[in-house]
Amino acid sequence: MKNNILDKPFPYLDDLKYRLILVSIIMAYSVFFMVTFDPFTFSSMLKLKWLGLVLMGILGTIPIAISQFIIRPLIYIKQFKVKHFLFWFLGELLALTAMMAVMYDDPDFSFFKDFQTTLKYSAPLAIIIYSFALLIIVLIQVNKEKNTKKKLTSKDIDLISFKDERDQVKFSVKRKDILYIESTDNYITVFFSNGEKVSKHMVRTSLKRVEESELSSKLVRCHRSFIVNLENVEWMKKDGRNFVLKLKQIESFIPVSRSYIPQFKSLLQS
Repeated sequence: MKNNILDKPFPYLDDLKYRLILVSIIMAYSVFFMVTFDPFTFSSMLKLKWLGLVLMGILGTIPIAISQFIIRPLIYIKQFKVKHFLFWFLGELLALTAMMAVMYDDPDFSFFKDFQTTLKYSAPLAIIIYSFALLIIVLIQVNKEKNTKKKLTSKDIDLISFKDERDQVKFSVKRKDILYIESTDNYITVFFSNGEKVSKHMVRTSLKRVEESELSSKLVRCHRSFIVNLENVEWMKKDGRNFVLKLKQIESFIPVSRSYIPQFKSLLQS
């Protein structure tokens, strides 16, 4: 089956930092469990009981740490899937159980018997703590994704959206690509850089509405018929009693009305 759950991607532990979180949570839980419940009465075998149980809890995490930090980077898997994770978890569980069985080493039982007994108790606990750790990791990643999506607004990706007279967005373009905006009757024409060529798009609205919308502090009115993007102004020079602007990729000059000259000069110099 193409939609088999075992073949679905399992990316939650791909990043080293999330594997570190996994091992840290398992270690903290192992120490807590050993100190609180003293399984197999390990304390009776240890001289420093409390400290010994803490060290036993830390020691119990070693197989998982080796698996996640040493073995996994050595074994190349192009895309980690659910089936890979289940296989990996089973391997870690068996390795952990074997180590605990060796540590317990009850003289009245064989290793195989100790292994069976240890697995009976360790498997449910391992499933619970692994599930808890993975839940924390998934929640962290989901929250990170949500925050990333919130940041990806038109402002954050630097898009300028032009609305028509009905306040509906009709056209969006990156702010840095806008060259100038020209008013034509009841329309505006947005001239923008499109690679090596200049493209244009018409929207039914007015320059006044564009000004009032405060789309960008870099979009400045320089004439009753023109708004220019200061980022793309190459130079300004006097032409008779008025001034004209030279914009990137634009051969013709954009006029600056006398009433806008003082404000425009100060903006260019700031």
